[in-house]
Amino acid sequence: MKRVSQPEKICILIFLSMLILIKTSIAQKQKVDALEQRLDLLLSKMSVQEKIEQLYYLTDGNERLKIPQFKGSDGPHGIGNGAKGFSSFPVTMAMAATWDPNLITRVGRAISLEQAARGKDRIAGPALDMMIDPRVGRAAETIGEDPFLGGRISTAFVLGQNTTSVFGSLKHYNLNTYELNRRTNDYLSDQRSLVEFWGAHWKRTIQYGGAYSVMCAYNWVNGDKCAENSFLIKDLLRDHWGYNFYTMCDWGGFSNTGKALSAELDFCEGNDLYIKELPDGVKSGKFDISLVERAARNVLRTKILSGMMDGVPVIDKAVIDGTENRALVYESGLKSLVLLKNAQGILPLNNKDIKSVAVIGPNGKVLPLDGNSSSKVSPSYVIPVYDGVKNIIGESKVRFAKGCNINDNDTTQFASAIKAAKTAEYVVFVAGLDNTVEGEGYFLNKEADEKGGGSITRPDRASQTVLLPGMQNRLINEIAKVNPNIILVVISGGICSVTPVIKNVKGLLYAFYPGQEGGKAIADVLFGKYNPSGKLPVTMPKDDSQIIPINPDFRDMVYKGAGYRWFDAQKLTPEFAFGAGISYAKFEYSAIKINKPNAKVGDLIEVSFDLTNTSNVAGEEVVQLYLSMGKQIPSLAMPAKQLRGFEKTMLQPGQVKRITLTLSPEELYIYNEQSESYQVPTGDYAVHVGGASDKLPLKASFSLSAALPKPDLLVTNIRTMPAFPKPGDSVVFMASVINSGTGDFKKGDAYKLHFYVNGKEVASYDTNQDMIPEGGMEMAVANGTGGKQWIATNGKHQITARIEVMAAKDLNLKNNTVKGELMIPNGRVIPSEIAQILK
Repeated sequence: MKRVSQPEKICILIFLSMLILIKTSIAQKQKVDALEQRLDLLLSKMSVQEKIEQLYYLTDGNERLKIPQFKGSDGPHGIGNGAKGFSSFPVTMAMAATWDPNLITRVGRAISLEQAARGKDRIAGPALDMMIDPRVGRAAETIGEDPFLGGRISTAFVLGQNTTSVFGSLKHYNLNTYELNRRTNDYLSDQRSLVEFWGAHWKRTIQYGGAYSVMCAYNWVNGDKCAENSFLIKDLLRDHWGYNFYTMCDWGGFSNTGKALSAELDFCEGNDLYIKELPDGVKSGKFDISLVERAARNVLRTKILSGMMDGVPVIDKAVIDGTENRALVYESGLKSLVLLKNAQGILPLNNKDIKSVAVIGPNGKVLPLDGNSSSKVSPSYVIPVYDGVKNIIGESKVRFAKGCNINDNDTTQFASAIKAAKTAEYVVFVAGLDNTVEGEGYFLNKEADEKGGGSITRPDRASQTVLLPGMQNRLINEIAKVNPNIILVVISGGICSVTPVIKNVKGLLYAFYPGQEGGKAIADVLFGKYNPSGKLPVTMPKDDSQIIPINPDFRDMVYKGAGYRWFDAQKLTPEFAFGAGISYAKFEYSAIKINKPNAKVGDLIEVSFDLTNTSNVAGEEVVQLYLSMGKQIPSLAMPAKQLRGFEKTMLQPGQVKRITLTLSPEELYIYNEQSESYQVPTGDYAVHVGGASDKLPLKASFSLSAALPKPDLLVTNIRTMPAFPKPGDSVVFMASVINSGTGDFKKGDAYKLHFYVNGKEVASYDTNQDMIPEGGMEMAVANGTGGKQWIATNGKHQITARIEVMAAKDLNLKNNTVKGELMIPNGRVIPSEIAQILK
């Protein structure tokens, strides 16, 4: 062997040293993050007191450092908190009943633009609460009973919000269900249910919607208040799902400063614990200053990337309750209406031939918009059903009788109602609930809500039953004796059972508080001006005995569940199933096919089938895909079926459309408590397709065999700093990188994220230092090409973000690119598919 001379040794050492320096330089360069550098600089200029002030809702503005204060209000379906004259859109439950994410994106944008027009920057909403009992007080604000549907609807709403300068605080994280004793209800849950069932829609909305704020619930989970719950906030929300914006408590919703701060609750609203206890506590060493700085950093990161710090466009106040928003209120209300019964083709009514209609019922001449809660909206006008009918057929053909009240035993108005029904050709009975029967805990019982104590023992709903309250059922059955042509319209937030009257009505139209144009929308469906397309986002039970028993023990909800999962597990037959809803058109399903009947874990499963409109009228159908498990590894208890895909589609008479729904690994995730990770089970799967959870005519199957775990990186949520660039601004690009695969993206694995403006690369993020767990996310902040950031110019720009990763380290290379549009000035990056929806 040749001996190495001393000069050669020196050269080799110099070469190796240079390699080390280059690698170190690259690693350091990768760590350069203009956003975090800006945050470092801001924090370095702050005193300890100023950092603490960023965490309190009355002091988070800082004039010296030009940091604005959060300004907002409630707004899940319109601007609340006593504001008047703003658009009242359908409630969240009604949005879910549309099964139309594209429509809800437009709604989220419209509400946020109204908020922006009055100089605000935040909305408390959307609500992501899941409904496990239709009698809960805030049922109207829930996403329904299914996390898959709810996650798609809430994500769409947030995507709409994020096209504006107003961001939403997702609420109430998590397990917010019963309102009575809500501040002290302590719900027991296993970890799998927390992640896989209660958490699925939160994960979706945070990662794919790009949420900027999360509000913690009042209730407790497993012995800790939600705002003090380290597993919910730190372990799950932040460390696993990758959320890095600010968290906040509901109004006064925590009591232990140390626990809340350690759990990573950032912002204190409604009480003064942080501002009172942190200054002396930090000084004495009781509280760690690094935790205060971390919280302040999350608050400031939100203020920067939402646009608050660098300026936002001024929105004309004409958008408030404007023509476009009124039309959208009407459209969204219209598409939320669910037709459940149409015996003998009683609908649609013929407005030309009709002789007379009696509008009867407690909701006939009024239009309830919500339960009694902080989210209630006071619009400039409402259109009740009576007015909607009158505007179509004329006042001379319509008579009205209230007949009964919402929820009492008074029958003195029966006679006038029966008289009106007896002489009418048709009866439209408008039943349901209002804000005297359902609402928020504070409004149900203020003293009990503020003091807390005990746990839930009875339904929130004032009538304490899922049946129509008061004398409504009795009156309907009395009217049926004199007029068989009854069309029942039910307006409510939480669904009401109609079992006592269903045989005595020919038509049934369900309206979850449909917004201020609701009466017009209902009348237009009744008279055939619109073919209904809504589907139930909840199950309608026959009576109270079919509802899951009231109990704070929520363990194993992931498989015994609520709603249709509960009905399946208990082998109960509801009055109307989850996903039910008919139209004036008829649809037929056929020719199902699966692309890979024998697949491997990680493969994309494509389920294709034909949908045919067999009628002579155009209509929209919501096709639904449910998944069942056979033998599987790991062997876990599973629900009988669960929704894993849907699509709303329009078909002309006689039209046949081939539809494909894709199941990615994310649709197949279970949560493994032993490994504390997401996993795709191997084994046998059955696919069921149809128009409702109990009407699934198509069935096919596939199996998954084991494969090596593999990540799948995809990019979403392109952001810029500043959020709304002006000509001449130096622009920093960033995006969310989600691992939607079957294995972790490990430290040492490399990826590069490229950003392009109008086809030219302007920035990139290059790293092999990041670990993204399966189902996790990180935000990648890019450096400008050649060390220089892109300089903004006027006009419309196409923005592209593309991940470059070795094929061996990525399951699906087809989802590695995302595109957006940026209009300068007064615009922010909007995903291209969202821009198309908004056109």
